[in-house]
Amino acid sequence: MKTRQLKTYLNYLLLLPFLLLLSTAFVIDDDLSIGVVSGKYFWFFLSMGITSISVFLSYLVTKNPIKITTSDILFSLFALSGIISSYSNTHTVNTRFILFVLLFILYFYFRIILSQHKNNISILIQVLIITGLIEAIWGLQQLYGFSDSQHNLFNLTGSFFNPGPYGGYLAVIAPITVYYLLKEYKILNKKFNKSFIPSYLRLSISAATLFSILLVLPATMSRASWIAAIGGCSLVCIGFLLNTNWIINTWKNNRKKIVYISSIFIIIMVIGGLYIYQLKKDSADGRVLMWKVSLSIIPDHLTGVGLGNFAGAYADGQASYFESGKGTEQDEYVAGGPEYAFNEYLQLCVELGIIPFLLFFAGVVSVFVLCVKNKRIEIAGSLVALLIFACMSYPFNILPFLIVLVFLFASSSVYPSWERTTTKKGYLGTWFITILSFVILFFCLKNRYPTYEAYKTWKNAKILYSMDLYKETVKEYRELELYLNDQTNFMFEYAHALSKIEEYETSNKVIYNSIKISADPMFYNIMGNNYQALHKYDSAEICLKKAASIIPNRLYPYYLLANMYLESGDTIRAVEMAGIVLTKEPKMHSIAVEEMREEMKKIVNKDIEP
Repeated sequence: MKTRQLKTYLNYLLLLPFLLLLSTAFVIDDDLSIGVVSGKYFWFFLSMGITSISVFLSYLVTKNPIKITTSDILFSLFALSGIISSYSNTHTVNTRFILFVLLFILYFYFRIILSQHKNNISILIQVLIITGLIEAIWGLQQLYGFSDSQHNLFNLTGSFFNPGPYGGYLAVIAPITVYYLLKEYKILNKKFNKSFIPSYLRLSISAATLFSILLVLPATMSRASWIAAIGGCSLVCIGFLLNTNWIINTWKNNRKKIVYISSIFIIIMVIGGLYIYQLKKDSADGRVLMWKVSLSIIPDHLTGVGLGNFAGAYADGQASYFESGKGTEQDEYVAGGPEYAFNEYLQLCVELGIIPFLLFFAGVVSVFVLCVKNKRIEIAGSLVALLIFACMSYPFNILPFLIVLVFLFASSSVYPSWERTTTKKGYLGTWFITILSFVILFFCLKNRYPTYEAYKTWKNAKILYSMDLYKETVKEYRELELYLNDQTNFMFEYAHALSKIEEYETSNKVIYNSIKISADPMFYNIMGNNYQALHKYDSAEICLKKAASIIPNRLYPYYLLANMYLESGDTIRAVEMAGIVLTKEPKMHSIAVEEMREEMKKIVNKDIEP
């Protein structure tokens, strides 16, 4: 008995690194550049190193192997095909690539640790709920001015960089809280008993979390999170009621009333949907444009473009879309240079290709089959909320969401009654997975510390850039490029600083690598200026026209073209571009727009020096 208790206590101790992983959302490192994002990365890397040791020791003590499921096989094939596809297209190992590999390892770490003790899944689910409670309280503090947000333009962000992902995270937690409220509320009608304490705790934590989420979620103004929360919670309610036969009995006794109420509900939902669309119409139209362009990219990249390269491919696709004349006036108005597709399934297909996308889809289907088989309604509800949110946002590009997604996938295999697996193949297979994962993890993490130091140096060096000390900036940035060449902000600052100190060829080399990972047309503007300074006017024209095609509502590329034509002696086309600057309606009016137009008036009026 003592040995069993000792193993139980040791199991709980070895579960702590997984609590660190689930708390990744809270990490903000002010010592790093973009610390609200990069801080989470390095916390995750450190936690994964500790977790690998924990998993090894846990399995060494308990020796309860995992039972390989269809989901395990499908996700393994997805990860393998994704790794091959991404590396063959990019020939680089960037942060996104490393995270992809580590999350695949984490999936099996969760599978192993959840197989070691029957209480592990319950503990981790409660920890996940508590993360939602902390985030909700954090957001309430920001709303009432007791805490600062992580973005200058928004009052409410939680520990995320804007309200969208913050609302999405709360929406993913909400269905689990609803499940435990439905499951545990009956305990209130029973006489107090010490054995009911875990149920009281689950009920109290879930009630407090859901109440806090309901208070703060509307204030995020994130339509995607609202829809996701409704979808996930509805599934939990329906699934729970189906298990009690309440729906069947109610339908038999009240068919007319149900039809009447359902009709009213559908009408309300349609009206609500129209209201939500009109609430941010331009934003919704912008996402539709992103989806259209993303779909148009897929046929040309059936094997993908590589992890982290979506934005570059999108820029090419959007430029082609407008150059073909397909773009409407509204399309031009809402066009931007997005980092994400705002639909993770489209982005997944663009980055990794058709085969990994189909394997991922099959893996998700198999997870839902396991949820039904193992009666994991709370997992299914939370997963539905996350997958709905992924249709309209970018959670797969935000680390805390990916950790939750992997946890939900792994949890679907755990049956509520929990049973041990004792096959010899299971023992050998689990040892193989544990050791292989440890080796791969080592190679993934071996250069993360220099990258961490690079982020710290970048934050300090940004001060030089903001002060227009470009020579000093280039000196610092040149040493950081090896570690930060997948960060678009860094690459832009580096390329711009190089251009300012007249290292035009080097600047263009940096930009050439940058346009693969960014849809920002400013890279093409700088490249155009560089070619112009080198008197390569044809190349400058190509770059500036590309910038104008990517986001037609911006006047700056036309302004640069007018000046470039003027310098090269092509007055006719200079006047033509100046006319566009003067007549084209910009998306946003500013002092810069007025200054450009004043200069263009001089060209049109031929009030220029020969």
